[in-house]
Amino acid sequence: MKDNQLAWVLGHKIRRWDTDDSYGLIEVTSPPKVLGPPPHYHKKEGEFFFIMKGTLDMMANDEWKRMTAGSSVELPPKTIHTFINNTDEDVVWITGWRPKGFQRFFRDFGIPSDQIGAREQSVSEEILQRVVRECEEYGMYVCR
Repeated sequence: MKDNQLAWVLGHKIRRWDTDDSYGLIEVTSPPKVLGPPPHYHKKEGEFFFIMKGTLDMMANDEWKRMTAGSSVELPPKTIHTFINNTDEDVVWITGWRPKGFQRFFRDFGIPSDQIGAREQSVSEEILQRVVRECEEYGMYVCR
């Protein structure tokens, strides 16, 4: 997948952006009622979230917070987190991390949006099993 191309990753539409070597960045559109990944953390990367449109429920270290358009949060490394769109509208948000590196996850697991059935493919059992099996290679540690 080329940078700035739209793709589906785990039921969310993402757009990767070119950045300098100090951070990674993507734009995410989360459809209504779509879950985020299982609770997880990154050992080395800090991650930030900025909500552009809609409302996203976010969990950080077992505490849920409702984030509305214009709100943001920065999570230090080792913060257990996940999110969900509990609304009936798309949520558009930006996420990024420092240092750069985790963007490879979205490149490698992204299904180009112009493929027929891309959203459904992005949540197929095959992809979900691969994510669970390989996510630590990308610096994502699922809490089991």
